[in-house]
Amino acid sequence: MKPDLSCFFEPKGIAVVGATPDERKGGYRLLKNVALGYSGTIYPVNPKHTEVLGIKAYPSVFAIDGPADLALIFVPAEHTPKTLMECASKGFKGAILENSGFAEVGGEGKALQDDCVAIAREGGMRLWGPNCMGLIDVRKRHVFSFMPPVFREGILTEGGISLIVQSGLLSAGLLLTIMSLKSLGLAKVCSIGNKSDLTEIDLLEFLLDDPDTTVIALYLESFSNGRRFFDLARSSTKPIALLKGGKSAAGAKASLSHTGSLAGNYQVVHGALKQAGVVEAHDFFEMMDAAQVLEMGFEGGSRTSVPGRVAILTFSGASGIVTADYLEQYGLDLARLSPSTIIQLQHLSPDWMPVANPVDFWPAVEKHGPVVAYREGLSALYADPNVDGVIIHLFTGGSVWGFDPVELMAGIKDRKKPVFTLLFGPKDEVEQGRRRMESEGWPVFHEVQRLVKVMSLLL
Repeated sequence: MKPDLSCFFEPKGIAVVGATPDERKGGYRLLKNVALGYSGTIYPVNPKHTEVLGIKAYPSVFAIDGPADLALIFVPAEHTPKTLMECASKGFKGAILENSGFAEVGGEGKALQDDCVAIAREGGMRLWGPNCMGLIDVRKRHVFSFMPPVFREGILTEGGISLIVQSGLLSAGLLLTIMSLKSLGLAKVCSIGNKSDLTEIDLLEFLLDDPDTTVIALYLESFSNGRRFFDLARSSTKPIALLKGGKSAAGAKASLSHTGSLAGNYQVVHGALKQAGVVEAHDFFEMMDAAQVLEMGFEGGSRTSVPGRVAILTFSGASGIVTADYLEQYGLDLARLSPSTIIQLQHLSPDWMPVANPVDFWPAVEKHGPVVAYREGLSALYADPNVDGVIIHLFTGGSVWGFDPVELMAGIKDRKKPVFTLLFGPKDEVEQGRRRMESEGWPVFHEVQRLVKVMSLLL
């Protein structure tokens, strides 16, 4: 039976315990975020104030005089059990503990966390956290988190990627980076911290049925139920990208003091993820790059031990050589182009320029112009049955290259193979070109190594 998480995602009233008018404190930002987007009734709880941010405040959860089913708790850890008992007595269905000082700090904190879980279970409540940044629902404009207010500037982009992050400040850092680049469209962000009660399994089950979510990306230090995660991932119709923390002995030790998690044997985890079809990333930005590419609908390969076969279309021989070096480094092969493809490319090139992979197409650009040369060259490479993915090197800006880069993609009618662009040129033109292409579903990179690493995840 799937868990009922409606109190978190569709709350019928929210108590913000630890709300404060002091702008330096997390309790201020937490209440501010809730007030900016949530349309239901909000109950700030702070015995020192009769109102906070112009909203009537209450001395305790007991004193709340209206309906509410979710508590956002930001008080010292030692006060949390008492607060949870009050929430349970008032019929709350869930609480998000955004405070720290629990299992991540050692034995006493673990005992305190266990007490909180026992209180919640006896009272029929679900606990999210502790030691986390809470929940953001981009479409509903719900920010149940003490991170800096994000909707005030209107720079959080709505999309189909949902994040489950076993961390607190990491989720905030990722969000702020994503916002500044405007590179990813997000559906939901779930920072789950210590996973005292609600786990990645609960959220994965919820997001697999969530109509707003098309791709799920996770950062996990441990699995609460490895077998269940494997079964969900293997049967999922939505792509899943994952970054596993605690792969090394040192990393596993560090995870104990971060979220109180015991990281498992990484080789076992790696093999299981591969069998389940999960795209496994190796750093935070790689995880986000992979999620973005998957959201754009690229199917990739079967991620078997057979190297993916890649074609490179470039305006620079040197750039093609460096890219080929990285292909080998990350377990990919240069594709052996079929005879029919070579004939098509040779037709576009001057007679004196032989065709090989990498395909140096600067002479073809001089002969036909960049739009015709790249569009027809890309179409031929994409259609080649010996090619599993295509890398394009493209320059933007200047009189020769003054065109809409999306024009080059006109010959591609599906997303069965990844097509990634490495974009060169003046900073402003490159940024314009990136946003234009990504708005139409074509991923753009500025570093060849990063591009090839992400392609290797798919192939």
